Amino acid sequence: MESIKEIVNTDLSPDYYGKFLRLNNKLTLNPERIDLAVFCGDEREILRTPTNGDLSLLLRYKGKEGAVLSMETVTEELNIVQLQGSKSSASYQFSTGFLWVRLFGDQVKKIAFNPQSEFERISMPHFEKIVGLYDSGTDAAVGRYQQLANILGLRFSNQEWKFIKEIREPLLNR
Repeated sequence: MESIKEIVNTDLSPDYYGKFLRLNNKLTLNPERIDLAVFCGDEREILRTPTNGDLSLLLRYKGKEGAVLSMETVTEELNIVQLQGSKSSASYQFSTGFLWVRLFGDQVKKIAFNPQSEFERISMPHFEKIVGLYDSGTDAAVGRYQQLANILGLRFSNQEWKFIKEIREPLLNR
């Protein structure tokens, strides 16, 4: 997990965040007030948003939690287990004015395809297996997971009952 913390660049420019602002939105966000943080293991206990997996990427706006992507690192597999907006007035402003699913997709790609990374595949459980997804009661939440799967090029495997993208040949075959 520490290697992911080293791979993720949390010192991103306002120009980078600006690429993910919704155009023609009534709520205008200041990209200089957006930041990305990485939390591993017990570090995540300080977050207000409940998390799954063993590490989380957190997007904040004006210092408040906006959205979380949590992952499990299982040997050579990067498994996405949570994609969730936070629940507050600041997070509502953030979620309506920012394309946060796209940003998380971009960050997952940067992690998975980084030369230091040893991941061979990206995966995400079938929607029925994602903890709390159907408890959220919204089709929008399912739509965000589908959007993330599309951004990452994940394909559903009936055999493994999860979404998968092979990104490298196994180490044994290299």
